[in-house]
Amino acid sequence: MYQSHVEGRSLFEVVSSGYGEPITSFGLVEQGETPVSLLNIALASCVTMCVQGYFAKVQHKNDVKVVVDSQLDFEKKSVVLFLDLDVQLTEEVKDDLANYIEEKCKVKQLLRDDLAVTWSYI
Repeated sequence: MYQSHVEGRSLFEVVSSGYGEPITSFGLVEQGETPVSLLNIALASCVTMCVQGYFAKVQHKNDVKVVVDSQLDFEKKSVVLFLDLDVQLTEEVKDDLANYIEEKCKVKQLLRDDLAVTWSYI
């Protein structure tokens, strides 16, 4: 079970606490992170950790550099993830990795079914 505590400080400003340092979020991106941007960060972070986990568990490589850029388009109900890895991937590994992410990424599993989540490799 995950738990959090959220306190409204002022109009459209909250401070949330979970398991690390408190996070302040706002209603407008011009002021800082918003709840939606935090969701986008959570998804990209989870996918990054899944990629690391895949290479550690399946490929026995603990030193693969992984960078994930994410673009969430709220109006189009889509997220595109751009995965940049410092290893060459065969089509078979790409398929295995996609299946691994689908199975292990808890953040993605929490998202609505009509939100299209795709990724490409840089």
